[in-house]
Amino acid sequence: MSAHILHAGSLDAPAMAAIHKTGFAHPWDEGALRNLMDKPNCLALAAFEAQRELTGFIMTRQADDECEVLTIVANSKKRRAGIASLLLAHALELSRLRGAKRMFLEVASGNTAAIKLYEKYSFEEISRRAGYYTQGRNAPEDALVMAKQLDI
Repeated sequence: MSAHILHAGSLDAPAMAAIHKTGFAHPWDEGALRNLMDKPNCLALAAFEAQRELTGFIMTRQADDECEVLTIVANSKKRRAGIASLLLAHALELSRLRGAKRMFLEVASGNTAAIKLYEKYSFEEISRRAGYYTQGRNAPEDALVMAKQLDI
């Protein structure tokens, strides 16, 4: 894999929205992505391959010394190629450098691939939100809340 991780900007929003649509039943549109990227406490990183093809992205939001993963997604054709792992590694390091001591995220309990990725980076389940995910599913699905301490 020859992806490069760069800060994403508003010009990347169309490609980001297209990729988000491939990973979520209720994806964020360009406006929602731009709105988040405009916030000073939001970090948006994107994976780019040849000819600046955007193949995945992660967005986080930091408040004081805590950081939350808002979304992470790879292009459906590039899943299982290490892009999400590369994005998460960069986000963890940048968040730590920005003063975060802990990172949180939520993940559907049935999303075993994502859970394995987070466990690879030492995230641990700290709570469960019963029936949290309802839209686009036949039955409600629990959300796992996972967290990781960031080394300072």
